[in-house]
Amino acid sequence: MALSKISKLSDIHPGEKMLLSIFPIAAIGFSHSAVPIILNIIVFIILHAYSKNNRKIVTKFTLEIGAFAAFSSITFVFDYGLSYCAIILLKSLSAGLCLSFFSLTTPIDDVLLILSKHNWLKDLCDITKSMERFLVVIDEEYYILYNSIKSRGGFDGFKLRIRNTGKMAGLLFINTMNRWKSIKDGIDSRGYRGYTPYLAKEFNFSFFRLGAVCLYTITLTLAIYTFNNNSILFK
Repeated sequence: MALSKISKLSDIHPGEKMLLSIFPIAAIGFSHSAVPIILNIIVFIILHAYSKNNRKIVTKFTLEIGAFAAFSSITFVFDYGLSYCAIILLKSLSAGLCLSFFSLTTPIDDVLLILSKHNWLKDLCDITKSMERFLVVIDEEYYILYNSIKSRGGFDGFKLRIRNTGKMAGLLFINTMNRWKSIKDGIDSRGYRGYTPYLAKEFNFSFFRLGAVCLYTITLTLAIYTFNNNSILFK
C-alpha cells in the first residue's frame, strides 16, 4: 500500500493498469502452450524493472503463488503428466507478476475512487475501504503476538510451536474483535454517514498508452489462439 503511493506510475489512470494487469490473467487461463505465458512473464519482468518496483516483494509474492500452485497440482501429475503441471506453474508465476505489478503501482484509493463513481459499486467500495483498515489491524496484532511469543522461546520445539500457534490464532481473533469496537467508535466520532467520500484526483490518461495496452492484449490473445490450434494439429 505504501509503495504503490510512491510508485513512478501511481499517477497513471487505474483503468489502463487494470486492463494491462488483469486481462492477461484471464486470457492466459485458456492457453495450452507455454510460449504465450513465457512471453507475458518476460513483458511483466520488463515492466517491473521499468517501474523500479521492489524486487524482494515482487519475487516473494510471485514465488509464494508459484509454490502454492506447485503444491496444489501434485495430484495432477498422475492424471495429466508433468507438462500439464508445468503449464499450471507458469500460469501462476505469470499471474503473480501481473498482480504484483498492479498492486505496487496502483493505490487502492485510486481504484475505489474510479469504481465509486458507479452507484451500483459504491457500497462494495465502502466495504472494501473498511476491510482495508481491518486487515491492517489484523496484521499489526499478528506481529505483536508473534514477537511476544518468540521472545519467550515459544516456538523453540515442535510441540511448543503447534501449541502456541493455536493460542496465537485464538488471541488474534479475540483481540481483533475487541479492536473492531475501537475502529467503529473512531469512524462514528468522525461523523460517518453511511458512505465513504473519496478525494478527487487528476490521473494521467493517454490514448497512445491505452492503444499500446490494447495492442498487447490483442497480440497475446492471438498468440494464445495460434499456439492452441497448433498444439491441437500436432496432436
